Amino acid sequence: MLHPNSYEPYSAVAFQKKQPTSPYPEPDNDGRNNFRHREAFLDALLESRPTLISTAKTNGWKWRLRRSSRNRLIAVLAVVLFLAYVFSDSIAISWAFFRIKLDNALFDRGWIPCGTLRKSPMLYIQDTHHLQVVWEMNCGTREMAVTWTKVGTPSTTTTTNVHETEPVEALVLDDRHALYKTTIGPLQEGGEYTYQVQVLHPYRRQVASARFRWHATLQSGTDAKQQGIIRIAAMGDNQFGLRTFVRLLRQIDKRVDYLIHAGDAVQNYPSLRQWQTDFVGPLTYYGLGQTMPMIYAHGNHDHDPTYEYHYTRVSPSSDPWYAFSMAEGAIRFVVLDSNLDWEQQDEWLGRELTSQAFQNAQFRVVVVHIPPFLEYWDPDAWNRLGQKEWGAFVKERFVPLFEKFGVDLVISGHQHNYERGERNGIHYTIIGGAGGDLDFEQVEDWGMYHSTALEFHYVLLEFRPPPAVSSSAAAPAPWELVWKAFDLKGQLIDTMTVFSKIRTQVEEEDIPVLEDIQGAVAGETIEELTYNELLDDNPQLEEELTDATDF
Repeated sequence: MLHPNSYEPYSAVAFQKKQPTSPYPEPDNDGRNNFRHREAFLDALLESRPTLISTAKTNGWKWRLRRSSRNRLIAVLAVVLFLAYVFSDSIAISWAFFRIKLDNALFDRGWIPCGTLRKSPMLYIQDTHHLQVVWEMNCGTREMAVTWTKVGTPSTTTTTNVHETEPVEALVLDDRHALYKTTIGPLQEGGEYTYQVQVLHPYRRQVASARFRWHATLQSGTDAKQQGIIRIAAMGDNQFGLRTFVRLLRQIDKRVDYLIHAGDAVQNYPSLRQWQTDFVGPLTYYGLGQTMPMIYAHGNHDHDPTYEYHYTRVSPSSDPWYAFSMAEGAIRFVVLDSNLDWEQQDEWLGRELTSQAFQNAQFRVVVVHIPPFLEYWDPDAWNRLGQKEWGAFVKERFVPLFEKFGVDLVISGHQHNYERGERNGIHYTIIGGAGGDLDFEQVEDWGMYHSTALEFHYVLLEFRPPPAVSSSAAAPAPWELVWKAFDLKGQLIDTMTVFSKIRTQVEEEDIPVLEDIQGAVAGETIEELTYNELLDDNPQLEEELTDATDF
């Protein structure tokens, strides 16, 4: 039997020479401890100690350096992400501004291939059952067309459900602007529609497509709730304030169905550049112009003396005033032109206000650029230059008609700030704060405005239908209008709720006849109104006028 102390391991080298390798010595024959192997081991350990300590220090330093670099990188990334979050709004606005300006410059310099879509489609309400589509190619005169169909109809790919306009020829404004305009309809039913803009030759090619919602009728005919809330975003007077306009447009909810523009979309009507960068570009950059039909009232800066109105709505009659209904006639819009002090407009307005469509509407809304009761303006221009007379006929002749025939709401721009008030049962609002220089000096005090905000803004209107409409009811249940105004930061600055008046449905023979309508002064020098003070001591605007391309 082996004694425990008699076992001695050997290394591969020591095995041949039979040299013990264990650091634990066994006793000699005389019983004394053998320290020879222990001393050799300790000597070798002491000799290697400086090298081990030096290597450990080097490795520790490198590890600490890597950890420090990693921590600094994480800290830098955290700071960058924090700043990006804090300034995300400014970054997005600057990027949109850059993209819009860059696109226009590339097109103007001919760096974009011919036959490319320059302005995405813009939708304008023409009447109750028709919609106008306006778009622009960068060059060429190829025939194009628009196809449309109602979403949800069976077999939407068949020719029975897909409608197409007649071929549209381009109106060539210059070598880089080929304008197209056509009308789709009749859109007899409410609901969602899809449309495509196509080049017809040499082969059919789609260049744009989008969807929009339409509220000519209720979907069920009995329950207005199935139609849902009608949402409209309203603004005016963005003019040359592109950054402000972009900032407002970013806030508009995609659930909005329509847009209202109260006029002065650009500062200088003949400038093709301004229509690209200051109006169509921002609206289509955020996908609003293509999907939200616009209710447009011309202002003094975007009045066209030729009445061709290339980039905005044109009616078959060429009149800039028009009217249409929503939700089976429950809501009636009347759009007027405050540039035209004409007898023709007075006569048309008289017929409209006494029409069955207007008299049977529960909500009656007027959109006109110059407000009848303006309070803020430049004092010198207001008094010495006589600008208080601009659109004076709206107050003197139209307001009595509004009061007589039951208008509920008047929406205007022109004054570059926000006001809301009430006078003789009519709500008057001014929403001219979408980008033009703000007006801070008060020139009139009508004592009727309940809310005033001298800041940029936009407005959201929600027409809420009653829970149910009974066909046997003597009068329909009232609609509800919720009006909300928001500032640049998206903060609510004003709100009101209005219920439609209970009105008895009238037949054609019961409609009152408008008598003794005052004749309007024929507008023979409307161009002076359009371009008056266009420069306004602004070198940028003077350059715009110099470089503008006349239509």
